[in-house]
Amino acid sequence: MKNFHWLFLAFTSVGIVSAQDYEKLSQEYRNELSREYKAADNPPLSGMDKVNFKALKFYDFNPDFVIEARFEALDNTQEMQLNTSKPLIQTYTKYGYLHFQYEGKQHKLLVLQAENLKNDPEYYNYLSVYFTDETNGKGSYKMGRYMELRAPLEETLVLNFNNTYNPYCAYSDRYACPVPPKENKLPFAIEAGVKTGFHGKLIKK
Repeated sequence: MKNFHWLFLAFTSVGIVSAQDYEKLSQEYRNELSREYKAADNPPLSGMDKVNFKALKFYDFNPDFVIEARFEALDNTQEMQLNTSKPLIQTYTKYGYLHFQYEGKQHKLLVLQAENLKNDPEYYNYLSVYFTDETNGKGSYKMGRYMELRAPLEETLVLNFNNTYNPYCAYSDRYACPVPPKENKLPFAIEAGVKTGFHGKLIKK
């Protein structure tokens, strides 16, 4: 999702966005994401899927999943290889951890940076969080979901799980998509963000 404006990312700095604006920003995010998929040159959809497509499916906005997190930076030297949905391997650098609390328990998510983007002048600051939770295969895509961030990350930020997206392989088997690392398996259901399928509806303003 390389052409998104910063408003559509999965995080903001603490204090930048007021609480009442998060829902509006997430509505804009899902509408913009659906418009991108509806574009004539969009690769994941083909044939009748492209003809019938209206919008991606999302859970209703859930304020419980707008969560303050603490970022722990790593030294950016340790590499990690991830399996993909095809017999291919992709290499990432471990960028850091996001620590947050949910329902009284502490959790963390590993933030990754793709090795093939680190020296790209346009995408050098792209970061990814690939995660799984208890909704996978029961509402959300079975392999997991993704969130986008941009470096540098502040020590404290607001993580918005309502702004998640599916890898292209959720809609077509033509793509090799990274499988979320085991340590990013969250032991609860995140009923927020994108769902499986692409027959939802746009949010009217």
